[in-house]
Amino acid sequence: MSKQLVHKCFKVWETGDFLDLPITDDFKHTSPYEVRQGKVTYTELVEGKKDTFLGHRFELYDELHGDQKTCVRYTAIQVESCLEVTEW
Repeated sequence: MSKQLVHKCFKVWETGDFLDLPITDDFKHTSPYEVRQGKVTYTELVEGKKDTFLGHRFELYDELHGDQKTCVRYTAIQVESCLEVTEW
């Protein structure tokens, strides 16, 4: 996964245009709460919880990029909260 693609994802989140996320139809999202399989089911999740997913700005701290994998450590910042995240 390229660094440019990762940065595009974060930019899309900051603008709120989550339907334009560069994810595939077989995208898999795993969180401590559930697993969502597919772009459609993931965007439905975001649509239903816009107040939770949108409205963040991101500070990226560490990035490791390989041919098929990326790891990013960042802080998601909203008006009154911050969330430290590491994603593969």
